[in-house]
Amino acid sequence: MFHVEPKHSFTLIAKTKDYLVTGSSFEVRLDQQTQIAHTYPQPSEDELGKYYASEEYISHGNKKRSVIERVYAIAQKIMLKQKEQWLTKHSKQNKRYLDFGCGTAALVQHLIQKNWEAYGVEPSEKARNFSIVKERLYPSLEELPQKDFDVIALWHVLEHLSDPAKSLKAFYDRLDHQGHLFLALPNFNSYDAKYYENFWAAYDVPRHLWHFSTKGIIGLCEENGFEFVESKGLGFDAFYVSYLSERHQKNKVAFIKGMIVGCWSNLLALFTQEYSSKLYVFKKNT
Repeated sequence: MFHVEPKHSFTLIAKTKDYLVTGSSFEVRLDQQTQIAHTYPQPSEDELGKYYASEEYISHGNKKRSVIERVYAIAQKIMLKQKEQWLTKHSKQNKRYLDFGCGTAALVQHLIQKNWEAYGVEPSEKARNFSIVKERLYPSLEELPQKDFDVIALWHVLEHLSDPAKSLKAFYDRLDHQGHLFLALPNFNSYDAKYYENFWAAYDVPRHLWHFSTKGIIGLCEENGFEFVESKGLGFDAFYVSYLSERHQKNKVAFIKGMIVGCWSNLLALFTQEYSSKLYVFKKNT
């Protein structure tokens, strides 16, 4: 199991709380050696379910009620095409794709329409029931038919898993010998993370059990059989995370202020590469 080593030294980088459901307080502690942070205390797997019990959890919903959710939906449509381009670059002719933690499976549906052999894994029955491609969705990796995939992607999912190293080994086994792993993750070294500190929405404790830097995620993946290929900034995330962070501070003009901070974060990241969220691409090292 991926765990924190007692001999390692830890730095407190945030005292934050669950802003979505319970209001409970948590800490984010950084392992100085690995440059990976963890949420403390971490709920047990049996306890985690209650922290997802919110109608505002957009990744598991398909109702576009508010203006913000409508903007989110527009950004999602743009990103579906962008993700398809990224995936195509690293896939072979058979275009076999697995979306792990796929939510309502919008990307799986999009790729099927583009003649991909696409599948999804989503533990939430509620999320699977929202999807119109239920026949391609499975509640766990173990229940998925035995296949080797060109690409396995986790779009803001790895940080939710109790044992990232164990999961990475499972993904390694399901990839083709030239397969690629895509990981989209928040970056606690971004400008917006440092600006909002304890209010930074992408800490999202305790749903996010782990928090990654670029050095941290590359090191973890290399330890588990992967070779780093490239990374890309996910610019839309800075705006959404900044907006939510402003809401955490109860700012009456949260949307406007969030757009300003998000824009500035993206501009600085052009030089630092420390985007609010980043996509990391790894290759199976055989």
